[in-house]
Amino acid sequence: MDPAILLAIDERTVDRVARTGGELANALGARLVLAHVRGGGRSFNSSSGHEILDRAHDALPAGVEPERVEVGTPAHRLAELPSEVGAALIVAGTRGRGRLASALRGSVSQTLVRRASCPVLIVSDRAPVTDPAPPGFATDERSTIVAGLDDSPESPVAAAFARELAQGLDDRLLIVRTHAAGAPPAYALQAIAAEERARLMVIGARHGDRTRFPLSGSVVSQLPRLAPCPFVVVPEGADATLGRAGEAEARRAAADSGFEMALQWR
Repeated sequence: MDPAILLAIDERTVDRVARTGGELANALGARLVLAHVRGGGRSFNSSSGHEILDRAHDALPAGVEPERVEVGTPAHRLAELPSEVGAALIVAGTRGRGRLASALRGSVSQTLVRRASCPVLIVSDRAPVTDPAPPGFATDERSTIVAGLDDSPESPVAAAFARELAQGLDDRLLIVRTHAAGAPPAYALQAIAAEERARLMVIGARHGDRTRFPLSGSVVSQLPRLAPCPFVVVPEGADATLGRAGEAEARRAAADSGFEMALQWR
């Protein structure tokens, strides 16, 4: 069975999440699941939830149809849904750019980054939505996926997942060893992703936690206001694979062959 992409939909980010997730599902040949996220501290209005899902459906690329729809999903249950539907990726949105109003603080995205069993693609209101070419459509220039690599435990897993994404989308993969950079990791990744006009960025959830720039803060919390494109976070212990490599040996071989083709900080 093909992997699924789970879209975590709420009223503030519905259009960006639906278009980004729908385009990726179309390009990767993945199934699509929509989950309307129930806001905390408010009574649930089923009619409003269905209206939001209708907006999400309208924002999907032509021909992309969800195979399952969940209405009024509590935020904490989103972390459990991937195992039920076979999701390889969750797509969620954030809002806010300032340090004092961190886009991940207390949000659905933060819950997912901490608890999800698969990678989480975060679409901020600063970043343009992804627009993968449809299968079989030839383009003059390949897009780039930028993956951050440091000494955190999730980092090699994130780089291997980035390689799978690049292969599935026929994109170029650029691995950045941020611990060798002369700038804080989030700023190094921002600069390279902007220079490359990257489609996506990929990092581990604890990227930069042991950096020599301790006052720069968490890379994951900074990227919503810095990243020039959507970014994927691989949570601790996540099953990070699109399910196309088959056996673990094939995934390890793909990861090993990918790391040495990385470009260093320039």
